[in-house]
Amino acid sequence: MRSAISRITEIRNKMKKTDDNNSRQPDLTAALSITGKRPELLAPAGELAGVIGAINAGADAVYLGAEAFSARAYAKNLSSEELIEALDYAHAFDRKIYLACNILLRDHELERIPKILDPLYEQGLDGIIVQDLGLLSFLHKRYPALPLHASTQMSILTAEGAEWLKRMQVSRVVPGRELSLKELKLFKARGIEVECFIHGAMCYSYSGRCLLSSFAGGRSGNRGRCAGPCRQPYRYQKGQACYPLSLKDMWSLHNIGELIDAGIDSFKIEGRMKAPEYTAGVTAVYRKYIDQYLQNGQIHVSPKDEKRLEDLYLRSGKQEGYLHQHNGKDMVSVTSPAYGKVSEEEKKRVSEKYLAEKKAIPVEMHARIFVGEPLQLTVQAKGQKVIQKGAPADAASKRAMSSEQFAEKFSKTGGTLFSVSDCYADTDDLSFVPVSALNDLRRNALDKLKKKLLPYRADLQAGQLPVSEFEKSRGNITPVLRIGLRQTAALQEVLACSEVEGVILDTDLFAENAEALCRQISSSGKKLYLRLPAIIREKDVKTVRECLAAAVHYDMEGIYVNGVDALAIAEDVCPDRNRIGDAGFYVFNQQTEQVALKCLSGYTVSPEKSGKEYRNLTAPERAECVIYGYLPVMYSANCVMKTLNGCDRTSGVYEIADEKGHVFPIMPEHRYCYNTMYNCVPLSLHAELPELREQERAGVYRLEFTIEDRTEIRQILKAYCGLWSKGEWNRPFAAGQTTRGHFLRGAE
Repeated sequence: MRSAISRITEIRNKMKKTDDNNSRQPDLTAALSITGKRPELLAPAGELAGVIGAINAGADAVYLGAEAFSARAYAKNLSSEELIEALDYAHAFDRKIYLACNILLRDHELERIPKILDPLYEQGLDGIIVQDLGLLSFLHKRYPALPLHASTQMSILTAEGAEWLKRMQVSRVVPGRELSLKELKLFKARGIEVECFIHGAMCYSYSGRCLLSSFAGGRSGNRGRCAGPCRQPYRYQKGQACYPLSLKDMWSLHNIGELIDAGIDSFKIEGRMKAPEYTAGVTAVYRKYIDQYLQNGQIHVSPKDEKRLEDLYLRSGKQEGYLHQHNGKDMVSVTSPAYGKVSEEEKKRVSEKYLAEKKAIPVEMHARIFVGEPLQLTVQAKGQKVIQKGAPADAASKRAMSSEQFAEKFSKTGGTLFSVSDCYADTDDLSFVPVSALNDLRRNALDKLKKKLLPYRADLQAGQLPVSEFEKSRGNITPVLRIGLRQTAALQEVLACSEVEGVILDTDLFAENAEALCRQISSSGKKLYLRLPAIIREKDVKTVRECLAAAVHYDMEGIYVNGVDALAIAEDVCPDRNRIGDAGFYVFNQQTEQVALKCLSGYTVSPEKSGKEYRNLTAPERAECVIYGYLPVMYSANCVMKTLNGCDRTSGVYEIADEKGHVFPIMPEHRYCYNTMYNCVPLSLHAELPELREQERAGVYRLEFTIEDRTEIRQILKAYCGLWSKGEWNRPFAAGQTTRGHFLRGAE
């Protein structure tokens, strides 16, 4: 066999040759993969058949959900018994199982986690995919040996964010699907595993940053219940209805080589809600070309294999995702969001090849049966051996059992992970043993062999959720009123309100005229807060850092961060300034609140929580409640205007309308190149404000102004300030509709 060094030398020589569009020569990273460091192929499963199909088709690992706590609540998911069976099946063939717990959890749901996870942990669960920071913290404390993966629902878009999670004991990050190949390489430089989607459906919004389904119909994507409003038709300027928010499916088959070269650790196929035939069929194709590249340093994708992928649940076209483009109309399925026709012939082929039968571990058996001696059965597989003994054999009263008969009885291993490859029995031809005794002997031997072959953990410590490290506030909160501004046109009106404690400005708004703005705000006696961009990519990190560094020289009270990326940057640049979690830094339960209170001076209560859930806050004096504003319901790398009419990077707010006539404002963030879509009507908790204050639910109440004109802002300020100081309300919204959001019932 050739040495690894000679193989690497051969590949380097190949790299000097000219390649074409259908083949790419690997660099040293790929060569190292040939020596054993190959990327993991990770397949989805929504049911047990999907697990079997994925493993039979060549997946290195499978990710799946339990019957609760998964971002695919409408998938079949697996029962506790099926999860155990899936773990045993995967581990029998040296594959892995990751459990998706990638939703925001309520307090009572967190209490159920140990009951679900304890047996899976002991059974050797290989990792958990997490969105909720509170759950992440709890899992690390209770299951210290369990690898934790940051879900794409965390919307980690920078290497700084990945580094922050690494300090939180995260071993792997699933970055936003919007990242380019160049950005993904920067993650690898931080020494953390990177898992990337390579195939399947694409959300239009940055994952974990979408509230559209939540506010449109009460079904929250952050709770695993997305209703798919991005797949619905919308109109622009009363034009013909189309599907500007429906992305084509990702298809990275031709990008396999460059992803391997980039050192990506895990290639992830989307599709836990799809049929097992999809899982097995797609896995088999990607398995083929990953191996082909690792073996030959190039791939040649056959039209036959492309057709096979097209025949398995392809949504109106295909595209390679964001690996080489920031956005594009060609990525959007504008005319139809529907899946193409699925080939029943292809489904049948896949089913017969990968789903019809389970794999089994070949086991050798050797039995010894002699009258008066204890029965003995030796079983061995994969280098492990077990010797099982039973009661002494009896002398046959009539006809003794032959060696062949004993071997036949021992070879019946149906329903287990084993199949007998070789079985023989030494006997004196005088013995008789009841079939039940033979079955018990075989069953006990195989159970012991299974325990030797499969991973189990015994380090689980009994205990409940950690007790709060902060005493719950007993009252005496003196709340303040704070204003968030996306424009400075109404700044004077805001500063003139004596009830207002401080003003929150976007960093780019501040950067345009920092000195004059600071002078105005300071002279009014108000406090200045900066809000970092909701979406920060690697190209933006330098700009954000420079803005923060400049702001330190002014009298800045604090910094609003909308996620882990922003928090990591703010901690590094301004470690001595207050940091406040914005609405996108989800605080949904007490465990997450504890995490937030360690790295933030304050946090915004999730807009998906109900008013009743405010009572569970540990430190309400450090909580902030948005009581007015058009709430962002979606952030996207793709540009709706670019898709519909072309983006000239100068346009302001524009609108699209759904079939019910609801109009959604969209604001393009040209400096950072992303879209923010706002809810069709503003949130207004004016009727609930007296109760909120009386029951001391929060320390800060916020009004957020985005698309309102100066006159509207003046009216809203007058109404809220009057309610704040005098308990009066003159109903400025009489001519317009508002919503109380999830305040009454919470998100599903």
